[in-house]
Amino acid sequence: MAERDTKNQKPVDVETILEALESLSAERILSISEQAHPGDVEQAFERLDESSREELLNNLPAEVLSEWADYLPAADVERGLTSLPVGEKREVLEALSDDELVDLLQEVEEEDRSQYIELLPEEKRQVSEDLMRYPEQTAGGRMTTAMAAISVNLTVKEALQELEGSRDEAELLSRIFVVDDERHLLGKMRLRDLAFSTWDTPIASLMSTGQISVHAMEDQEAAGQMIARYDLVALPVVDDENHLLGVITHDDALDIIEEESTEDIEKISGIGGDRGDLAYLQTPVLSHFRRRFGWVLVLAFLALTSGFVLIEFEAVFTAYFVLAIYYPMVVAAGGNTGAQSATMVIRAMALGEFDTREFGRVIWKESRIGILLGSLLGVCVALQINFLLPAKYHPEGLSISKVALVVAAALTIQIMTSTLCGALLPILARKLRLDPAVVASPAITTLVDVSGAIIYFTLARAMFM
Repeated sequence: MAERDTKNQKPVDVETILEALESLSAERILSISEQAHPGDVEQAFERLDESSREELLNNLPAEVLSEWADYLPAADVERGLTSLPVGEKREVLEALSDDELVDLLQEVEEEDRSQYIELLPEEKRQVSEDLMRYPEQTAGGRMTTAMAAISVNLTVKEALQELEGSRDEAELLSRIFVVDDERHLLGKMRLRDLAFSTWDTPIASLMSTGQISVHAMEDQEAAGQMIARYDLVALPVVDDENHLLGVITHDDALDIIEEESTEDIEKISGIGGDRGDLAYLQTPVLSHFRRRFGWVLVLAFLALTSGFVLIEFEAVFTAYFVLAIYYPMVVAAGGNTGAQSATMVIRAMALGEFDTREFGRVIWKESRIGILLGSLLGVCVALQINFLLPAKYHPEGLSISKVALVVAAALTIQIMTSTLCGALLPILARKLRLDPAVVASPAITTLVDVSGAIIYFTLARAMFM
């Protein structure tokens, strides 16, 4: 996303922007576009209901849509374009930065895509078609070609003259990439290196080599992590032969990390499908329903297994009804610790904190954590049963210490196995080249519900009957 010239813009209260948008007053909207930063306008857009947003986009002037287009979801920009005449559509499309334009073209219908591409000037059309060769979720699909690149054969004076012609198009000039005659990436330099060097200094003597880069077909999440790990302002994107294709800027990296984190959180919560780029309030109810129903249905039927386990151990449950008091706690503790373990392991894998060679260390670490958690909670519940359980709940003909032993042992084993299961399932998913986040917390919770019932009543039957 290109950084807009915001010299006349300042932070404006979102409520003020929202009121202007809802008024549908052309004068107020134009005034807001001149005063407010588009990032604040984006926040206000997310709070508009469906009908208000549609009416606004159908009446939004081209000059305002051009100002906001880089910040609004592609679906909103597309809707705003439909009501504009051809000349104004061209104005909005030309105002979009390369990467945002490609996002729009990838989302629209094939017929509209061809129409929009025809409206672009030749140079921008070529850039868009080149970028669309890369899948949307790859580094190439997120890069921009609006960058500063100079030849290694130039002097400082020649380089400044060359950059003069591209200063308006480049997203940032703070990082300048150095290439050879065949556009192989050789290194980078800063603008201040040029500013404080004599005009006859060769570029080759100023540039820093060993440049970090990412392949165009690499996953966008890896690119975002590289920018964060190496504290980069811009990450160059290259092909198999190390030709410089474009860059991913730090602001795009923030968007990538947010998108990937949201995707992982939703998968962990058992929400499937493509979220799209609409905010929560703008997403239709049916879209939310479709993304949640599948997992909920599967897990609901999987949870029936717990019912069959209870029937299998009906005699134990009926004879020693005091077990009913602690059964929910044993099951819930297992679900909670399993979900915690899975979340920690999935996060660590997403951040690249360990690789496949260290999976054994992870399992050993989580096993020890499970033992400590289970043992401590087991001791606590045993003390509660022995000293704090009201006498009316004490089973006749059975030592209360025996009940405490069974509950404590079941709780300890349940937490140990659940913690291990929560760590193991994401790791197995990674081994099978699946997304670890698909091993969602609801799935783990349901699984340990079943295991908890089996552990609890098996121990009780062995001890009491």
